[in-house]
Amino acid sequence: MFTNAYIRIGLTPFASCQPLQPSLLASLFVLPLGETRSLRDVLEQTKEDLPWSESYLLAPEQTVASLSLMLSELMMASSDLRPETIDCESLPLGSRARFHLEALRDLWAANLEIMPPDLAVLKAFLACDIEDVLQPIRLVWDRDWPFYTPLEFAVLERLEAHFGGLGPDDEDVQRFIISPKSFQASSTGLLGHVQRHLLDPDAKAVVQDDSLSVLCVRDCLTECEVAIGIIQKWLSDEPDLKASDIGVILPQGAHYSLYFSDNLTRAGLQASSLPILPNRRNMAAEAVLNFLQARRPLPPSMALASLYSSPLMAWSPSEGMALAHFVMQRDFKPRMVTGFEGRRAQLWSLIRKPSPSSSAQLKEEIRLFSSLLSEDKAFSGDVEEVRQLCLRLISDLDNSQEEAEASLESLINIASNYQPQTSIRGAHYLGGLRVFMAHEMPKRPVKKLIILGFNEGSYPRLASGNPFFLDSEIGLIEECAGLKLRSQAKRIDADLTLFMRQLMMVSEQAILLFSERDRDGKSLSVSSSLPLVARLIDGISDPMALVVPLSEGKDTVWDRLVNWRPGQDYRPISDIDIPIHFQFDRDLLRLRQNDDGGAKAQSPSRLETLLVSPLAWLLGELDAKPISWLPEQLDIMLRGSLAHEVFELLFIPGMTYPSDDEIEKTVPSIFDEQMRRTAPFLKAAVWKVERLRLESEIITSAKRWSRVLRALKAEIVDNEFWLSGSLFNHPIHGKADCLLLLNDGLPIIVDFKKSNSTQRRERLKKGWDLQVDLYRKMGVKEGQDQKKDLSRLIEALKGQSTLVAYHTLNDGQVLLNGVDEIACAEVEIIKGEIATNALQLIGDRFNDLRAGRLRTNSEADKEYFQKKAFLGIYALEEGGLVSAFMRFDDKPSVPTVGGDDHD
Repeated sequence: MFTNAYIRIGLTPFASCQPLQPSLLASLFVLPLGETRSLRDVLEQTKEDLPWSESYLLAPEQTVASLSLMLSELMMASSDLRPETIDCESLPLGSRARFHLEALRDLWAANLEIMPPDLAVLKAFLACDIEDVLQPIRLVWDRDWPFYTPLEFAVLERLEAHFGGLGPDDEDVQRFIISPKSFQASSTGLLGHVQRHLLDPDAKAVVQDDSLSVLCVRDCLTECEVAIGIIQKWLSDEPDLKASDIGVILPQGAHYSLYFSDNLTRAGLQASSLPILPNRRNMAAEAVLNFLQARRPLPPSMALASLYSSPLMAWSPSEGMALAHFVMQRDFKPRMVTGFEGRRAQLWSLIRKPSPSSSAQLKEEIRLFSSLLSEDKAFSGDVEEVRQLCLRLISDLDNSQEEAEASLESLINIASNYQPQTSIRGAHYLGGLRVFMAHEMPKRPVKKLIILGFNEGSYPRLASGNPFFLDSEIGLIEECAGLKLRSQAKRIDADLTLFMRQLMMVSEQAILLFSERDRDGKSLSVSSSLPLVARLIDGISDPMALVVPLSEGKDTVWDRLVNWRPGQDYRPISDIDIPIHFQFDRDLLRLRQNDDGGAKAQSPSRLETLLVSPLAWLLGELDAKPISWLPEQLDIMLRGSLAHEVFELLFIPGMTYPSDDEIEKTVPSIFDEQMRRTAPFLKAAVWKVERLRLESEIITSAKRWSRVLRALKAEIVDNEFWLSGSLFNHPIHGKADCLLLLNDGLPIIVDFKKSNSTQRRERLKKGWDLQVDLYRKMGVKEGQDQKKDLSRLIEALKGQSTLVAYHTLNDGQVLLNGVDEIACAEVEIIKGEIATNALQLIGDRFNDLRAGRLRTNSEADKEYFQKKAFLGIYALEEGGLVSAFMRFDDKPSVPTVGGDDHD
């Protein structure tokens, strides 16, 4: 705000010049700051149907943010901050522009207290008695700056009208206004030519020289390292050059400030006004914010995980990390909490109880939370800060009625402001490097300049689309209503003008640096202003030809910018020779043991992992699989889990099969309850489309399954029951989804899969299936659930030739094995052995593991298991260790299956 505008305070020789800001005006005129009402509170209480109402239901946070920005822009487009002066009637009746503008104006007019604090200060200034200024002041500003908003212009003109303007000969006007608009570089060089003609479409091209260079390096860390290296060479090569003669422009983003500061310290240099980061996490503010988010009716998993793992909680750090891992695996009530007592149990109960319904409940919960934190003396300061923050929140709630609805979202917004700013400006040193941010207007000329982050989205910044108005509508509003809102074109013009002014501040040499990749390794593009520079250089037809990469720096401008380190003779490293297997001195099948020392049972899912990758299986045995902390997502595992749970409660043993009408009426309520228990995030409005689609898929699958049951005339004996047995003298167990009993007494063990049947069918035919064939080899696991009567289940499976089947829910197919024919057209029979190859490979794997051998995967395994065995290859894609220990071999690692030993 108020670019190129300064206030000179006091009289010479003790006068000082400061950038004009609302806070400065507030202090000079003793203006009231006022209180701002939360826009979200206003929207929550607004019952009208407004243009943004539907968006608010789907994405409240994003809608509030967009609406807040648009209201601020509308206010700044009004020269008097009075909504009643905005003329909407001059716009065409029924037009989208008028509809949106009227809604914004009316929202502002009905809720004047939503005005941001800095604009409230300006409104108070426009209404104050201007003679009451506390000190003598003068205004220094650039009247010709074309991008002032009407509000800014009104404030500046009022200041100038009362206190008078300063002439061009004034020292401060020269320093702050005239000098930045002057061309510092000679017109005979490339830099001077760019300064004068960057935005001139008719400018001629000139010969390239070292006064302006565009360089690229791998990433932002390398940018900062290179920048410091260039500065060091400049200072060493030019004895008369001072650090204060060098300017550095940093883009927004804490990582640039951090990397540049670190390298600056290593080089023994000092910078003036360098953005610096807080040297410690604000754990107290994080804990309070995460607690409030955890008390939402639909708490985000990452908020819960972050709260659990905070060192300020009553449990130990290791317990907190375990709880966090469980919740990220969608286990919201792990068994370990049953052992909690005292403060730990109280804190756990508080976090997981239903969301507060009244203001009184919310206040009591905040009080209780602040009393149940860690007693570790190392964190006593942080715990005390949590208590103070909680007292502030309770104070904010004291004005509300005890029975009023809990204003949880308002408190979350308040607590979000407790977090420190990402960076603050460091001290000003007269002799230090001059550091500017990409959005700042330069204040003093320099001899040398390095611009970092010259990537797409900077110089100029990306002009995001206006969510309320098209550029054509903004033009119509200006033409008809005289209201000057900023269009995308105006934003780009302002940023390009700023970039040109930044280049104009340097007199000798400018370096533009950009990254080829971001910190995740993804490719980045150069700034969109590169073609503007490249077209001014003779012989450059492709703008990228102007760029000189560090990797190709020898015999280029890089030689004149950096001191190359002496090269070292590196011998090429041969690929790591990963053996066919690793040898250990223990039985790997006994890594997990029961309390009695016996080996724990393997499940079909663990054995399927073992089929594909022994290393991935080993990581699972050691509980060493990576757990990603990501926002909730509706992945294939969750889809299957929800479908299974609905089927279990819909198709009840001993009951008649539900009709299509009953399924359509019953599934939504069952599905809703299971979502609340297993995946509460799906109940949020933003997941409505995915939620309805999954519900529809489950209804369709349930209707299909009901028809199959009728066609088979099968009895549902049980759902979700445990089986156990032995495979190659090792215990195995698993939970089957459903047991059916045909009229002739034949039992069918069914497993539901949330997938299509194509790959499963081929896997069965090729003899690579494992899960249901293992079920056929097991018996009922007694004692697993003492409350469940297992007699009927045991009787149905006793002494019978068990059939097995998969029901693939996505396409409704039922694949049955164990019988050559059946009088049911709804079922597809898969004849023959379905697990021959899988069992043979499992036998080989067991022999290896018992001998301490761990087979490694080869690069050919992915294609082999996908195209020949038709198995899923999730095991090969779990984390980086499996890939890191994969052999460079074009033969699959599968030994002796089908008579061929590939190793």
